[in-house]
Amino acid sequence: MHYKDHLRLMATYSSVMNQRLMDVIAPLPDAELLAPRGAFFDSILGTLNHLIVADLMWLNRFRPQPYGEVLAPLDALPKPKVLADLLYPTLAELKPVRETLDDLYIRFIDQLSDADIAAPLSYRNSSGQPFTKTAGLLLSHVFNHQTHHRGQITTLLSQIGLDIGVTDLAPLVPNIEI
Repeated sequence: MHYKDHLRLMATYSSVMNQRLMDVIAPLPDAELLAPRGAFFDSILGTLNHLIVADLMWLNRFRPQPYGEVLAPLDALPKPKVLADLLYPTLAELKPVRETLDDLYIRFIDQLSDADIAAPLSYRNSSGQPFTKTAGLLLSHVFNHQTHHRGQITTLLSQIGLDIGVTDLAPLVPNIEI
Protein backbone atom coordinates (compact mmCIF):
# COMPACT_ATOMS: atom_id res chain seq x y z
CA MET A 1 0.00 0.00 0.00
CA HIS A 2 1.25 3.44 -0.93
CA TYR A 3 1.96 5.72 2.07
CA LYS A 4 -0.59 8.32 0.96
CA ASP A 5 -3.21 5.57 0.65
CA HIS A 6 -2.36 4.43 4.16
CA LEU A 7 -2.77 7.97 5.52
CA ARG A 8 -6.11 8.32 3.70
CA LEU A 9 -7.20 4.98 5.16
CA MET A 10 -6.29 6.11 8.68
CA ALA A 11 -8.08 9.44 8.22
CA THR A 12 -11.17 7.61 6.97
CA TYR A 13 -11.03 5.11 9.84
CA SER A 14 -10.69 7.94 12.36
CA SER A 15 -13.67 9.72 10.83
CA VAL A 16 -15.79 6.56 10.94
CA MET A 17 -14.83 5.85 14.55
CA ASN A 18 -15.39 9.44 15.64
CA GLN A 19 -18.88 9.34 14.11
CA ARG A 20 -19.62 6.04 15.85
CA LEU A 21 -18.55 7.57 19.16
CA MET A 22 -20.82 10.56 18.58
CA ASP A 23 -23.74 8.25 17.76
CA VAL A 24 -23.22 6.13 20.90
CA ILE A 25 -22.92 9.07 23.28
CA ALA A 26 -25.63 11.24 21.67
CA PRO A 27 -28.38 10.04 24.05
CA LEU A 28 -26.30 10.89 27.14
CA PRO A 29 -26.82 14.22 28.88
CA ASP A 30 -23.82 16.56 28.91
CA ALA A 31 -23.58 16.17 32.70
CA GLU A 32 -22.93 12.43 32.21
CA LEU A 33 -20.35 13.19 29.51
CA LEU A 34 -18.60 15.67 31.83
CA ALA A 35 -18.69 13.40 34.89
CA PRO A 36 -15.20 12.78 36.32
CA ARG A 37 -14.10 9.25 35.46
CA GLY A 38 -10.40 9.23 36.37
CA ALA A 39 -9.23 9.33 32.75
CA PHE A 40 -6.21 11.33 31.53
CA PHE A 41 -8.55 14.17 30.61
CA ASP A 42 -11.05 13.42 33.37
CA SER A 43 -14.27 12.81 31.46
CA ILE A 44 -15.62 11.56 28.15
CA LEU A 45 -16.09 15.14 26.90
CA GLY A 46 -12.71 16.10 28.37
CA THR A 47 -11.04 13.37 26.33
CA LEU A 48 -12.98 14.28 23.18
CA ASN A 49 -11.96 17.91 23.69
CA HIS A 50 -8.33 16.84 24.09
CA LEU A 51 -8.51 15.13 20.70
CA ILE A 52 -9.88 18.32 19.13
CA VAL A 53 -7.23 20.44 20.85
CA ALA A 54 -4.45 18.13 19.63
CA ASP A 55 -5.90 18.08 16.11
CA LEU A 56 -6.13 21.87 16.04
CA MET A 57 -2.51 22.12 17.17
CA TRP A 58 -1.31 19.63 14.57
CA LEU A 59 -3.32 21.00 11.68
CA ASN A 60 -2.14 24.52 12.49
CA ARG A 61 1.45 23.25 12.40
CA PHE A 62 0.82 22.04 8.85
CA ARG A 63 -0.96 25.24 7.85
CA PRO A 64 2.05 27.45 7.02
CA GLN A 65 3.49 24.80 4.70
CA PRO A 66 3.13 25.30 0.94
CA TYR A 67 0.60 22.47 0.87
CA GLY A 68 -1.51 23.86 3.74
CA GLU A 69 -3.96 26.07 1.79
CA VAL A 70 -6.74 23.49 2.13
CA LEU A 71 -6.56 24.11 5.89
CA ALA A 72 -7.95 27.67 5.61
CA PRO A 73 -11.12 26.69 7.58
CA LEU A 74 -8.86 26.54 10.66
CA ASP A 75 -8.97 30.34 10.74
CA ALA A 76 -12.50 30.15 12.17
CA LEU A 77 -11.51 27.76 14.97
CA PRO A 78 -9.72 28.36 18.29
CA LYS A 79 -5.93 28.22 18.61
CA PRO A 80 -5.53 26.25 21.86
CA LYS A 81 -2.32 26.36 23.86
CA VAL A 82 -3.07 23.78 26.57
CA LEU A 83 -3.75 20.11 25.81
CA ALA A 84 -6.45 19.91 28.49
CA ASP A 85 -8.50 22.90 27.24
CA LEU A 86 -12.23 22.23 27.41
CA LEU A 87 -13.13 24.21 24.30
CA TYR A 88 -16.54 22.59 23.81
CA PRO A 89 -18.38 21.78 27.08
CA THR A 90 -21.39 20.25 25.30
CA LEU A 91 -21.70 17.52 22.72
CA ALA A 92 -23.82 19.85 20.56
CA GLU A 93 -20.89 22.27 20.34
CA LEU A 94 -18.21 19.60 19.93
CA LYS A 95 -19.78 17.37 17.28
CA PRO A 96 -19.72 19.78 14.30
CA VAL A 97 -16.10 20.73 15.04
CA ARG A 98 -15.14 17.05 15.16
CA GLU A 99 -16.81 16.52 11.79
CA THR A 100 -15.06 19.57 10.33
CA LEU A 101 -11.65 18.38 11.51
CA ASP A 102 -12.21 14.85 10.21
CA ASP A 103 -13.18 16.27 6.82
CA LEU A 104 -10.13 18.57 6.84
CA TYR A 105 -7.76 15.66 7.46
CA ILE A 106 -9.18 13.74 4.51
CA ARG A 107 -9.10 16.77 2.19
CA PHE A 108 -5.60 17.68 3.36
CA ILE A 109 -4.21 14.20 2.76
CA ASP A 110 -5.93 13.95 -0.63
CA GLN A 111 -4.01 16.94 -1.94
CA LEU A 112 -0.58 15.89 -0.60
CA SER A 113 2.10 14.71 -3.01
CA ASP A 114 4.69 12.07 -2.18
CA ALA A 115 7.21 14.89 -1.81
CA ASP A 116 4.91 16.68 0.66
CA ILE A 117 4.55 13.51 2.74
CA ALA A 118 8.32 13.04 2.82
CA ALA A 119 9.06 16.72 3.52
CA PRO A 120 10.34 17.71 6.96
CA LEU A 121 8.11 19.77 9.20
CA SER A 122 9.73 21.78 11.99
CA TYR A 123 7.49 22.61 14.92
CA ARG A 124 7.42 23.17 18.66
CA ASN A 125 5.41 20.92 20.92
CA SER A 126 3.04 22.30 23.54
CA SER A 127 5.99 22.62 25.95
CA GLY A 128 7.95 24.68 23.42
CA GLN A 129 10.50 21.99 22.54
CA PRO A 130 11.62 22.06 18.88
CA PHE A 131 11.29 19.00 16.65
CA THR A 132 11.62 18.17 12.96
CA LYS A 133 9.90 15.10 11.52
CA THR A 134 8.45 14.20 8.14
CA ALA A 135 4.86 15.20 7.46
CA GLY A 136 3.92 11.55 6.87
CA LEU A 137 5.29 10.42 10.21
CA LEU A 138 3.49 13.26 11.99
CA LEU A 139 0.18 12.40 10.31
CA SER A 140 0.68 8.75 11.32
CA HIS A 141 1.27 9.97 14.87
CA VAL A 142 -1.95 12.01 14.82
CA PHE A 143 -4.08 9.00 13.86
CA ASN A 144 -2.32 6.75 16.36
CA HIS A 145 -2.96 9.38 19.04
CA GLN A 146 -6.65 9.49 18.15
CA THR A 147 -6.90 5.70 18.34
CA HIS A 148 -5.21 5.70 21.75
CA HIS A 149 -7.67 8.16 23.27
CA ARG A 150 -10.71 6.66 21.55
CA GLY A 151 -9.68 3.41 23.23
CA GLN A 152 -9.81 5.19 26.57
CA ILE A 153 -13.25 6.52 25.74
CA THR A 154 -14.53 3.06 24.79
CA THR A 155 -13.36 1.84 28.21
CA LEU A 156 -15.19 4.71 29.93
CA LEU A 157 -18.30 3.90 27.92
CA SER A 158 -18.14 0.21 28.80
CA GLN A 159 -17.96 1.19 32.48
CA ILE A 160 -21.37 2.86 32.12
CA GLY A 161 -22.86 0.01 30.09
CA LEU A 162 -22.41 1.34 26.56
CA ASP A 163 -20.81 -0.75 23.83
CA ILE A 164 -19.40 0.97 20.77
CA GLY A 165 -19.05 -2.37 18.98
CA VAL A 166 -16.18 -3.49 16.77
CA THR A 167 -13.35 -0.96 16.59
CA ASP A 168 -10.92 -2.96 14.48
CA LEU A 169 -9.76 -1.32 11.28
CA ALA A 170 -10.37 -4.09 8.73
CA PRO A 171 -14.08 -4.72 9.46
CA LEU A 172 -14.89 -1.00 9.51
CA VAL A 173 -13.26 0.09 6.28
CA PRO A 174 -14.33 -2.35 3.55
CA ASN A 175 -12.27 -3.33 0.54
CA ILE A 176 -8.88 -2.58 2.03
CA GLU A 177 -5.90 -4.07 0.28
CA ILE A 178 -2.62 -4.02 2.15
